Amino acid sequence: SSPEIRLQVKNDEEKFLIIDKAVKYFKENFDCIAIDGVRINFENGWGLVRSSNTQPVIVCRFEATSEKEKSIIENLVFRKLKSFGDFEIGEL
Repeated sequence: SSPEIRLQVKNDEEKFLIIDKAVKYFKENFDCIAIDGVRINFENGWGLVRSSNTQPVIVCRFEATSEKEKSIIENLVFRKLKSFGDFEIGEL
């Protein structure tokens, strides 16, 4: 499993825009639970994307049956999030 990964965005408006698009996209294309963000279920793991309540930050977590599978899930989620808006990966 990954540590909490914090994606820094420029402001709360950008954060909510990215989260709204992420929830919509992942719900339409994957098996998901959309409570407090979105948990995307994969055959060999899952990814979680949610907004911080106190900062312009998107929080992500990932877990999979292997490091390789976790990397595949992370890359898929981060690529899609990048298509929704700009962010910088903060300290883990």
